[in-house]
Amino acid sequence: MEAYRRWLAGGSAVLAAAGASGLAISVAGSEPFRYVSESGVTGAPHAGLYRAGMILLAASIALLSVPAWWTARATGLPVVGQWGVLGGLALATAAPLAGVAGVVTCSPGCPLPPYETPTVRDLIHAGGAIGALLLIALVILVYALQPDPGPLRRAGRLAVLLAYPPLILSAIGIVFAGRGLFTGLMERAALVAVSAWLVATAALHLRRKP
Repeated sequence: MEAYRRWLAGGSAVLAAAGASGLAISVAGSEPFRYVSESGVTGAPHAGLYRAGMILLAASIALLSVPAWWTARATGLPVVGQWGVLGGLALATAAPLAGVAGVVTCSPGCPLPPYETPTVRDLIHAGGAIGALLLIALVILVYALQPDPGPLRRAGRLAVLLAYPPLILSAIGIVFAGRGLFTGLMERAALVAVSAWLVATAALHLRRKP
């Protein structure tokens, strides 16, 4: 079982790094006042790379859900195990949502309420992306608050400091400002921080013995 856990953690780390790199390359050339999702719209310069990056990240999240659950359960401590189950379930739920955000692209401009009129496709894409981010934010908090001290908890607490502010500010920007430089920059900062946490946490699970 230990070898199985390590294979899953290693696969998660590799897929997370590849997916995050694909997203970074596809988004790098876009104007910062645009939504990140606009890089995946049909006709965008690197639309295929954006979609592939999202699918790779979804696969990485799915793989990580197993070591996240198993590592905590293997401690034999009921409290730690409960935290691990919560984190594992949240990751397992976030994975298909991220996959939906990669497969279902938004329409040109990625219109979002309350300032624009979205299509059904836009709502499905946004729902998948936002749902996945919210669940991953929950998992980060689970790692940050778990009673078992160590590098996984430290990585979670660092991610809370780096990822939570732009995640919150990007949500505020979407609701109160709509598309613009502030919202675009906060979206990008949040994705960098969340992607870095995903890669680091998968790598730590690869190294760590329960």
